[in-house]
Amino acid sequence: MSSDLRWAVTDGPAGTAAVALPDDGPAAHLLDRAHGVGFWCSRQAGGCGGPLVLEAEDGVRPRFRHQGDTRCRYVGREADAGPRYDHLRYQRALAAWLAGQGHHLRVQKVPQPDGRTGLHVVVDDVGQAIEVQLAPLPDTVWRRRDDRYRRQVRHVTWLYGPAAQSAGDTEAAVRGVAYSVRRHRTGLLVGVRDVDGGTRWVPLGACRLTADGFAAPGATEARARHAERAAGRQEAARRAARCAARAAQQALGPGRGRRGASITGGRPPAPDLHPLPFPR
Repeated sequence: MSSDLRWAVTDGPAGTAAVALPDDGPAAHLLDRAHGVGFWCSRQAGGCGGPLVLEAEDGVRPRFRHQGDTRCRYVGREADAGPRYDHLRYQRALAAWLAGQGHHLRVQKVPQPDGRTGLHVVVDDVGQAIEVQLAPLPDTVWRRRDDRYRRQVRHVTWLYGPAAQSAGDTEAAVRGVAYSVRRHRTGLLVGVRDVDGGTRWVPLGACRLTADGFAAPGATEARARHAERAAGRQEAARRAARCAARAAQQALGPGRGRRGASITGGRPPAPDLHPLPFPR
């Protein structure tokens, strides 16, 4: 039995250098020449580790084919491979970015309900974690995981893939900034999202992981805008509370209003400001 796939790795049976086949034959031949050492069905993506043959016949969409009668979970289920290979391209680029800054990392896979795989990257030398979230994530699950990780390290940075943008919306509303991530050629782009819904895309190489956390162009401005709006909402709540207190005193009448004022020292009660639902 044989199968045709769109994904493979170029660095051995347990490799992480994932490639996706282009749709046209000439481009597939260029890929074949660029990676003359061969292609494998990666065990890191749940595959069999066996060698693959690239076929690009005229008039036929290019494909990777298992050799012989290889037994593999993707034989007859080729469409399942894409989501399971996806995280490898994020993992490789992220590992290279961290290594380039002299950091040492540990990578743990996080299986997702839709078949994708997320990444939990621990950078011990700075006490931080980076979460690469590639599947949709309910708010309650996001909060539990975020709380758990923050009990283990000093800083947690979430990078939300295209399918996880709703969780990114939640974090942007709570903390003033959230980070999207998407593949770009062999690297990654990071989107700095603010409370206005705007996104500024920058190469991952323009970002740094410092002792104070993940630093990206535009993040400081996004947090300042969020803080300014939060302060404005709090001041509006205080004004509303003062107006409500004056209205209540007037309704009680002059005498009772003065007695009420003597209890509070002539000051309206402080507004009941509820904390944000998630940690900053």
